[in-house]
Amino acid sequence: MIYTEYTADLRKLVQTQLSNVTGGTYYSRAPKDASLPYKTFTLSRVDLNDLSRDDYDLQIDIWDVAADPRRVDSIGDAIEEQLHEQNLPQTTILPTFYRSNRYPVDDDDKSIIHSQLHFEVQLYTLPVPDPTPPPAEDQQQGG
Repeated sequence: MIYTEYTADLRKLVQTQLSNVTGGTYYSRAPKDASLPYKTFTLSRVDLNDLSRDDYDLQIDIWDVAADPRRVDSIGDAIEEQLHEQNLPQTTILPTFYRSNRYPVDDDDKSIIHSQLHFEVQLYTLPVPDPTPPPAEDQQQGG
């Protein structure tokens, strides 16, 4: 059986890392009743052809209701400190994070402060042993 959960493992790691920073953390979309501030994130695979690693674009959006962007900026600073140039080895993956971009996003609701961060994730995978035990050999009993 081939291990195919590398992206899920990366998503779980990002969720854990972002949960250490102020505000709720959600993959892709926050629930309608989510308390502000909160963060959403997505992972998009980047095809670099024949590299021996997988590259991802990690997009993190920070949302808050505020008169000024200081809290959103502070959350963004904390995320950058937590992830930029960090190698976070796990059991099945060896990801390294590099900050790419950070910019404000204009929202139709002018009471919303929204900032977006992008990180390049260079992901090497580790071989995972097959958990299925090999079939037992038939043993002949002599008589």
